[in-house]
Amino acid sequence: MITAFIKDIFTIGCAVLGALLGVINTCSGLNQRRVKLKVIPKIAHPVAHTGEIGQKMGCIQVTNLSAFPVTVSDVGFTIHGDPRKKKRAAIPQPIITDGGLWPRRLEARSSVTLYFHWDQQKREIKKAYAVTDCGQVSYGNSPALRSMRSQLSS
Repeated sequence: MITAFIKDIFTIGCAVLGALLGVINTCSGLNQRRVKLKVIPKIAHPVAHTGEIGQKMGCIQVTNLSAFPVTVSDVGFTIHGDPRKKKRAAIPQPIITDGGLWPRRLEARSSVTLYFHWDQQKREIKKAYAVTDCGQVSYGNSPALRSMRSQLSS
């Protein structure tokens, strides 16, 4: 009788463990199929080969954290919410120092930094964004962006 009870507890325990591992595996599989971009707005100080520091610029670094390649086709700053539907401050022709083309296909775990002139930006900018060819949007904020926003408003 005790042996049958222990056997039943062991069977139930194995069934619960199997169900739990199945749920974890499903969640992990769904997470790997999701587009994940890290968007970081920064301040850049270009330096000439002579050592002279140029005019301060802005830049947006986009890193593909997905397990598959993603094409980033639009970057800029939000003004009133979702940049696919509302007003935005896009950067249509960013400066890319590596000589690559825009829009950019990012392999898994790769990144690109897109430069632009701050004096071309509007005062109302909120967050940096990046949009993929498939329409997924990722947002980013940073202390550098907050600093630049305060300089634009003054």
